[in-house]
Amino acid sequence: MARQIWVLLGWSSAHGMASTPVGVLGIDADVPEAFVEWVPREHATGRIWRERLAGAGAGELAERIPGWVETAVAPAVHVAPLVVDGALADAVRAQVDDLLGSAR
Repeated sequence: MARQIWVLLGWSSAHGMASTPVGVLGIDADVPEAFVEWVPREHATGRIWRERLAGAGAGELAERIPGWVETAVAPAVHVAPLVVDGALADAVRAQVDDLLGSAR
């Protein structure tokens, strides 16, 4: 399984749908490794994701993420990693930086 990067979305009452990026999750089940970086100031909106990810290992997350993609309240969106080589944490942080930069 190749490295996977997921943007985690939370519910936006302003939009009436899950459209608020609350974090980025990276999974590399081959290593196994998982890393999450949370978007600042979205703690409450990311509550569901914090509960889902608590205590789960990389293999468990890789198994569960396809089911979470389809949820209406807090889905995940698979994205191509901006950083392909190097540490998983660097790839996740680069994606968060891109999200924050595009929000301006």
